[in-house]
Amino acid sequence: MKTKLSRRTKRAICIYIAALLILYIVVQVLPKVTDIFETTQVLEPGNLKISYDTTGYFVKEESVGIAAESGEIQCLVSTGTAVKKGHKVISIEAESSDDEPRFSKYTERLEGYSGLTSEYEAAISGIFSLTIDGYEDYLTPDNVDKVKRETVESLSYDSADLKRDSAIKGEPIYKITMDDYWYILCWVDADTAESYYEGQSITVELPEGSIDASIYSLKEEDEDYRVVIYANVYYEALCESRAEKISIITSDKEGLIVNNNCIVDKDGYKGVYVKNKNGNYVFKRVQIISSNSKQSVLTDSTFTDEDGNQVYTVNVYDEVLKHPASALAKDLAEEEEEEESDDDSGESDESSDESESDKSE
Repeated sequence: MKTKLSRRTKRAICIYIAALLILYIVVQVLPKVTDIFETTQVLEPGNLKISYDTTGYFVKEESVGIAAESGEIQCLVSTGTAVKKGHKVISIEAESSDDEPRFSKYTERLEGYSGLTSEYEAAISGIFSLTIDGYEDYLTPDNVDKVKRETVESLSYDSADLKRDSAIKGEPIYKITMDDYWYILCWVDADTAESYYEGQSITVELPEGSIDASIYSLKEEDEDYRVVIYANVYYEALCESRAEKISIITSDKEGLIVNNNCIVDKDGYKGVYVKNKNGNYVFKRVQIISSNSKQSVLTDSTFTDEDGNQVYTVNVYDEVLKHPASALAKDLAEEEEEEESDDDSGESDESSDESESDKSE
């Protein structure tokens, strides 16, 4: 049997639903709508970071050691240790074995690789490690401009841990990664590439920390750009890294943060309209330190312009117009009227001088 709701109950339910709708509008919708009607922005100190997130592929010069015989392994150096060329890193106490070599998936990838060595001394100077992925022959400095994007992005970069007590002849047993210099290969969109240039200093955020680097090369490729980043600094996870999520930071500046729509061009100068003590909005020149698509960071108090002049600019907590187009139009119109008035005054003075001259004659 269905229970019939009383009028009072129905009314209470309707009021409750209406209250929920009003609460939703207040919390979710109203702040977004009222922002449209806000006329000013208060300048506050902050930090503006311009970065691009992508996948980076580590390109390194590496040497992979292969067991010349079966037997017990002893590592003579710890992983992560820097060794010089010729330094002995592994010893094997030979023992006969009829077992087939393991890690065939990785050694097949490395077939014909000139960086393979059956010596137990480091073939190059670099960092000792016990991890390989089989792409030591593919993602090399000599190959960095030749590898195909579709191939690079389609590969599975799983790696093998070579740490064990014994080895079978023909198995990989260690790797040396040169750390004097190395590269990161990535792709960025065309809009981002516009702010890049070869030799540009950048910061790269990596899973194990940030490094200082530079743009080595920048080449258009289909709709995007191939970017090769050069690094010659220590990175703890260099030996193990191949494909990693990275963030390329081209600027990380502090100053006064302003929305780009607040900035206008007037008489060849960039500036904002600042509210003065009288409540009027006056144009003040600004110096833009850095910008992204939405915001800019400005110099505080004063700056020196291109002509060597000291310019008094905006200050912290200044109130600036968010939509300054009408204020700019009014300013330009007043300036034009003043110029016309000055021209008329000049013509009047010339006529007066001519009249006086006629009288004297």
